[in-house]
Amino acid sequence: MLSVAIVGCEQIHAQDYLDTSLADPRVRVVAVASERDPARARRLAAPHGLPVLDDFAQLPEVDLAFVTTAIEDHEAAVSALLPRARHLFVEKPLSVSAERATALAAQLAGRSCFSGFYLRTDPALRQLRQLAQDGAIGSLSHLSLTAGHPGLLEGWLSDWPAHLDETRMGYGAFGDLAVHLLDFSAWLTGEALTVEYCRLERDARWPLDHSGEALLRAGDLPVQLRASATLRGPRLAVRLDGNEGTLALSAGRLVLHDAKGNRQTLAEGVDPGVPQGAQAVFDQLLGKPRPELATLADALVANQLLDRLYGRG
Repeated sequence: MLSVAIVGCEQIHAQDYLDTSLADPRVRVVAVASERDPARARRLAAPHGLPVLDDFAQLPEVDLAFVTTAIEDHEAAVSALLPRARHLFVEKPLSVSAERATALAAQLAGRSCFSGFYLRTDPALRQLRQLAQDGAIGSLSHLSLTAGHPGLLEGWLSDWPAHLDETRMGYGAFGDLAVHLLDFSAWLTGEALTVEYCRLERDARWPLDHSGEALLRAGDLPVQLRASATLRGPRLAVRLDGNEGTLALSAGRLVLHDAKGNRQTLAEGVDPGVPQGAQAVFDQLLGKPRPELATLADALVANQLLDRLYGRG
């Protein structure tokens, strides 16, 4: 059985990692910890009678620690946890800038480390990738992706104040969502991404960008992405065009359109999410290999791309 700690409690997925860990019979949660917001840690832990710590140095040794501090505190949290956690799950992005991510990656070199790129672990998206690699739609010609949620419009994102602070999170709402699409695009295509264009959208109601769009290339393949924290409707849409057909994920349905106009539904109820990513890590640590999991190098590349999208390099 894996012993797990939730460390930080400022990132919105802290609740998801806690719930997923508690629901998995292979996992035992030993503590919830936060140095900046111990009151939130107590709220998360209280329904389950879990110990709460306000000092990471007090954490007992665990198999896995989920680092869910604000992104700017990743380095300090990792330093405290390296002697105490055999494996680390550091939420995405790795750090608030590519420069700091590079330093953190060096600190983590040689250690078992995971990050929150859960799109890779969804069965339907893995099927989409395999079909593309097998030539089901011929030579690829265009990839478009959209991700989002209505968190700013509905107010629930404001319940996690760090997410409204670009300094503490490194990037705005666009970056927080787009980082998933960047990682998935690189994994899907097997190509390094280059940034050609990015436009961020802001509104006086919120202290950070709420949406954005970008054009990148994966080799010769155009990659168009959009991400928004004011999006109502499906949280994820993917369309991959080839010269012999299209693979499309929309409204939870993965569909193959061939060049003859035939339409085949491959999967329904597709809803990639944090639980799948956490469960994949549990699988990996308990002897069931999950080769699709992102590496530390993948996380570093995502940070570098975010810097370019935000005009920092």
